[in-house]
Amino acid sequence: MTLRARTLAVALAAAALLAGGCSSAGDEESGDDEIAGAEPATPAENDATAEDQEGEGTAEADTAALEQLYQDYWAALIALENGEDLDPALFEGIATPGVAEEQISRVQPMKDDGIRRVGEPVIDEITVELAPDGSARIQSCVDPEGWTAVRNGEEVPIQSAGRSPRVVLAERASGTWLISEERPSEEATITC
Repeated sequence: MTLRARTLAVALAAAALLAGGCSSAGDEESGDDEIAGAEPATPAENDATAEDQEGEGTAEADTAALEQLYQDYWAALIALENGEDLDPALFEGIATPGVAEEQISRVQPMKDDGIRRVGEPVIDEITVELAPDGSARIQSCVDPEGWTAVRNGEEVPIQSAGRSPRVVLAERASGTWLISEERPSEEATITC
């Protein structure tokens, strides 16, 4: 029982005692005291139920937020590789500065060679695993078939592993989830 529920129960019990002491015998026979005595139990039961539901809702809300974060992360990656500029602002509110720096460093040589991507990959089968320490693991299958590369308007062949799993880790920072690390696809627990 929460402190608020206990305080409410004590206040209602005191009010019932005062009302019972001032009431006539006819009021006691009508069962008013029983109704007043039963009322404090209901808020306490509702509080426990609300707390249980809140705990469940938090995991569901975190999972939904992490799925959206992962989609936003891929949108930032696609914009980074498809665009002309290497803009770290694409990752603000999505990934840690370290992850943004890693991605920009990875794409820099491609941009220096005048290569940019066109289209986008297919991302599906997103799974989220919440850890008790406040971190999360997000996995998906990524098919880069429709995400080609061009230089000066001409398609450039790129190596592709085909449809394969991708893994990232996320952490909560100031109440917000951020992608904190990319992990090798060999660490995936899903198959694509």
